[in-house]
Formats: sequence, structure tokens, C-alpha cells
Amino acid sequence: MFLRSTRLMTGCLLSLGLAIVAATVARAGFGCCAHCGGLEGCQKVCRLVCEDKKITVIQWGCKAEEFCDPGPNKLGCQHEDFVEDQSQDPKAPCSEPKRFVWTEWIPGGHTKLYAKKKLMKRTVTKTVPSFKWVIEDLCPQCQANCQVTDIPAGVPATVSRR
Repeated sequence: MFLRSTRLMTGCLLSLGLAIVAATVARAGFGCCAHCGGLEGCQKVCRLVCEDKKITVIQWGCKAEEFCDPGPNKLGCQHEDFVEDQSQDPKAPCSEPKRFVWTEWIPGGHTKLYAKKKLMKRTVTKTVPSFKWVIEDLCPQCQANCQVTDIPAGVPATVSRR
């Protein structure tokens, strides 16, 4: 009984797979025109297609950034204070007073102005024409109506490989 149902299921799955493949092949349009779908006189044609291609260019440069060198500094007096909990909220955590020590800083009077160069990166995106050859099945009417892409001046019509 199990073997019979397995064979039946396998047959159904194979039939379904064959139907899907047949539908895909039919949609692929072997022998029909890629533009209008016509079937008469279709043949494969190489067409030159111009597309816009985005190219990212990275530019590097320098930017001058000025800064002051204060010169020699002096230490001043050392100060001491206590930080205490000033909160009146009964739910707040209580803490012990903490000793806080800092030293006064006396800036030097001999400053100098300097400039440093900073490396900067700039990314620019350019759109340029790009050409590629595509193979299409076309009927004679669509071949006559197809837009012909001209190769711009300065581009060699043939490319030699060495």
C-alpha cells in the first residue's frame, strides 16, 4: 500500500515538474519575436545597446587646519573640595561625601600659530554611456523599426586582440 502511494506521488510530482518546465520554455519564447511576440520570419540578431553606467570616482586632497600651540604652561595652586549628596528625594540612594582634588592651570604667554594638513576623501558619482551587444530574436518588421545605436566618434569600430 505504501509503495503504491509513493509511486503515485512520484508520478504526480514528475508531471507537475514537467508542466512547469514546459511553461517556462513556452514563456522563454524560442523562435518568437522579443518585441512583438510574432512567430513569422524570426531570427537571432546582434544589437548594440547604449546604457547609462554609474562610475564612482574617489578623489583625495588636503585641507589646511590651523591650531595654536600655547607654549610652556605652568601649574598653579592645588585645590580640594568635597562633593556631598544634595538630594532631598527619600528614594534616591544615599552616598558618603567624596573628596575632589584639582590643580589650577596657568597658560603660557608665548603662543604660535601652526597649520596642519588633513587628508580628505571625496567620492563623486559620474554617469557615462556604456555599450553592450545583446542577442535578440526579432521579426523582420521589428528589425526595421529597431533603434540603431551609433558608435560615438573616437571609439574604434573594431577591436583587435593581441
